[in-house]
Amino acid sequence: MEVRELRLQTGLSQSKFAKMFDVPVSTLKDWEQERRNPPAYVINMMRTILQYKGMLISQSYVEACDARRKSVENAMAIMLSATNGPDEVFMEVLDSYIFGKITLEEMEVRIDRFEYLGA
Repeated sequence: MEVRELRLQTGLSQSKFAKMFDVPVSTLKDWEQERRNPPAYVINMMRTILQYKGMLISQSYVEACDARRKSVENAMAIMLSATNGPDEVFMEVLDSYIFGKITLEEMEVRIDRFEYLGA
């Protein structure tokens, strides 16, 4: 990934990006227009700093978040089908799942035993 791509992913202007890394704007412009090339370690350090600050998100992070979102959606669908909707019981069980106290499989077993219906 080139410096320009890094900067564009942050949404920062050239001047703000240059200031963040204490690089002259003219140097940044030269890097972006490929008149000069920064050393590879500079690009790697920039990427690492941006990831650490949460300004640059990797594709694997996005994929992990998407998988977690789908997993929570599945849990919600299961709970909605086994309870009276988003009541106190629903929210307690969903919280237990989100915070890792129970697994999706444990939730399904309890639903099979009608534990959430008060039966």
